[in-house]
Amino acid sequence: MEKPENHAMESETLDHHKSDDHSDESEQQLATETPKSDSSSQLSLTQEMEAVDDFIQSLSSSTDPLKEIPPSVEPFPETVDSLVSKMESSGLGRDEAEDSAFILALNRISKSVLTLRELRLDSTPVSSWLNRASSVQNRAASLLDEEFRHLLDRSREKNKNNKNADVSSDSTHVESDRCVLQEEETFPDFPPESISTLKKIAGAMISAGYEAECCMSYEMSRRHAFKEELSEVGFEGINVEDVQRIPWESLEGEIASWISIVRRCSTVLFPGELSLCTAVFSSEDHAATRIRLFTGLVSAVTIRFLDFSGAVVLTKRSSEKLFKFLDMYETLRDLVPAVEQSDSDLIEEIKLAQTRLGEAAVTIFGELENSIKTDQGRTAVPSGAVHPLTRYTMNYLKYACEYKDTLDQVFQTEPEQETRRNQREDDEEYKVSAFGRQMIKVMEHLDANLEVKSRLYRDPALRSIFLMNNGRYILQKIKGSTEIRDLMGQAWTRKRSTELRQYHKSYQRETWGKVLQCMNQEGIQVNGKVSKPVLKERFKVFNAMFDEIHKTQSTWIVSDEQMQSELRVSIAALVIPAYRSFFGRYKQHIDSGRHSDKYVKYQPEDIETYIDDLFDGNPPSMARKRT
Repeated sequence: MEKPENHAMESETLDHHKSDDHSDESEQQLATETPKSDSSSQLSLTQEMEAVDDFIQSLSSSTDPLKEIPPSVEPFPETVDSLVSKMESSGLGRDEAEDSAFILALNRISKSVLTLRELRLDSTPVSSWLNRASSVQNRAASLLDEEFRHLLDRSREKNKNNKNADVSSDSTHVESDRCVLQEEETFPDFPPESISTLKKIAGAMISAGYEAECCMSYEMSRRHAFKEELSEVGFEGINVEDVQRIPWESLEGEIASWISIVRRCSTVLFPGELSLCTAVFSSEDHAATRIRLFTGLVSAVTIRFLDFSGAVVLTKRSSEKLFKFLDMYETLRDLVPAVEQSDSDLIEEIKLAQTRLGEAAVTIFGELENSIKTDQGRTAVPSGAVHPLTRYTMNYLKYACEYKDTLDQVFQTEPEQETRRNQREDDEEYKVSAFGRQMIKVMEHLDANLEVKSRLYRDPALRSIFLMNNGRYILQKIKGSTEIRDLMGQAWTRKRSTELRQYHKSYQRETWGKVLQCMNQEGIQVNGKVSKPVLKERFKVFNAMFDEIHKTQSTWIVSDEQMQSELRVSIAALVIPAYRSFFGRYKQHIDSGRHSDKYVKYQPEDIETYIDDLFDGNPPSMARKRT
């Protein structure tokens, strides 16, 4: 009789796990039992199995055709059939000795059936015995298959019920309970005794020639378990058309769900499934079966993940998508170790999907460079403040640097590696990573763009303030982020600081150079005497220039408080000593004439007060009380 069809193997599970109080008869040692038969001799189970072993051995060595079954072997199908009946009532996993005897008996009758089928004998007595043995073999295998599926499904249902009970209990502490569950969760949650029984059944079925049925039952049950897990966390899978159609804001939520589920598979579900599969099919002879089952299970789930990833990659590229793409890239990267025990083709599929996400990330980052280069705004930012492009770029880069290891990985290409190998090791640029070099390129584009935008200011001094504001903002962002600072390197940071000092000097020269010239003593004395008309003109010019500077530059903005303070201090150090000296030497010559306050408008202390008004971004107030 042939093996039963698969649908017969999937018949309704027998409810034979009733209680631990099964009858005393099931606890007797089967090795000492005396099964009834038509044979005149009565043998113990051990003796019968030894006789079957000798019979199988003789079939392999004998050249004479077999005419009949030996009397010692003749009753063996009925003996095994009685064991099946006993197992149907008591169940496997209750008694170690009974389980072992049943499995050994099944192995022998299976070997007998296989050997006799190979011989293709025409003897009627042999054919009759073979039919009886095949029928018992199928019945025993069906019992094992039912037990196998029952154990798998019962543990799955128990785990599901326990999870639901844990989630619903103590609703006032849902968040903390969730954290505890995540920390202590084990998957799948099979008790050790169930795993031990599953291992016995799998070994027996495979040895009896029912590997296909065993694997089918295992795979069906575990696929159902995974389907339930995925349904609980809400992942339904979106096809390519849906991904292309829904708004990015909605897709972000789907991506977050995808990331959560894939990470759970990486850390909990896949390792747990591998552990269960290894425990159930632990024999070295079952290594190929383990790999095939684990691959089939994780492939079915992983392909859904990869389909979603591939659909997301096909969406229109934009800068705000970079970080979700990188999250997905990292998620797939972390998935690879969890499926290392599977078929290599699956790993290659994951790496291919990961590569496509990396390529998309590189493209998006490249579009950031292009957007900076092509930003052709022709309206100057009021008051020389930090340009929105600078804020956006630096904040974007700061966020990107949280993914610096991943971005360095996606930017590593062979041409770049060759370039680095050709550089001297003592060269600062040699030490910059692949992503670091991309960062420097972006900064160079930003610098060039800001230089163009600075020319929108007609006042050279305001142009310098604009470049100082933006340069300072960039430098502070770099200093405030260890990741950016490490990526850019010390040489680049030093260069940026030097540029800031140059902008500062340029501002002082453009704004205060002419003011200082007013207080130059050359040309004031004519024929050894102070020329009052010349002196009055000098004071008038100074007053007019200082008034204009105060009026104009009080509206300018230096948002960085430290730089604002440094600017004011440097102006005061430059202007006040010169004015105090000029004021002290020549004021007396003006005081002796009429309308002296018309020319001497400021005391030295007033100058310091008005300098403190600069760069506040407020309208000037010249109506201060002079001391």
